[in-house]
Amino acid sequence: MRGTTIASAGIHIGLVAALFLVRTPATIIVPGPEVVQVSLLDSPQMPMITQPAPQPVKAPEPEQLKPTEDAGGVRLEKPKPVKKNEPRQEQPPQPATPTPALPYASVGSSGLQGAIALDSNFEFTYYLTLVRNRIAQSWSPPAGLAGGQPVRAVTYFRIARDGSITSIRLETGSGVEFFDRSALRAVQLSDPLPPLPLGYSGGDLGVHFGFQFQAP
Repeated sequence: MRGTTIASAGIHIGLVAALFLVRTPATIIVPGPEVVQVSLLDSPQMPMITQPAPQPVKAPEPEQLKPTEDAGGVRLEKPKPVKKNEPRQEQPPQPATPTPALPYASVGSSGLQGAIALDSNFEFTYYLTLVRNRIAQSWSPPAGLAGGQPVRAVTYFRIARDGSITSIRLETGSGVEFFDRSALRAVQLSDPLPPLPLGYSGGDLGVHFGFQFQAP
């Protein structure tokens, strides 16, 4: 009986050993993190907000230098600052300077000299000689003028195209009233003068007529 038990135990031990020998190795699975599948739902498109790109800041331009030549080559110099236009003060209009035409010369009555100056250029000397002679013939020395220092007065008038005289006035007085009146009267008595020359393009002619008298 005992021997049977031992034999049965040996058989069981042999079977268990055989099972371990022929058993295939088991696959070891290492548990990992759970994988969660997520499905994305289509969402309504939102308008894309675009911000304007920042404008680049323009760096100040360096002052351009102008090349100038000198004995050692070329050197650069800074341009001169531009001066602002300052308001100019307007000068009051200056009176026109009469243009000398005929100098003082003896004409008419004994002791009288006449001269002519003009407001504009006038190249017809023969006409001015006619004017001087006509006015000198219309003048007569006033009574009361004593000998000694000469007296001088200047009258002004304008000659129209037809020779008529306008704008008669005393321009420079002599200091002797009746002599000044005699000069104005001589101009008035000479109206009209000969018509202006056809070659003269002006509408009229301004004349400064000088009277100078010295008793003989």
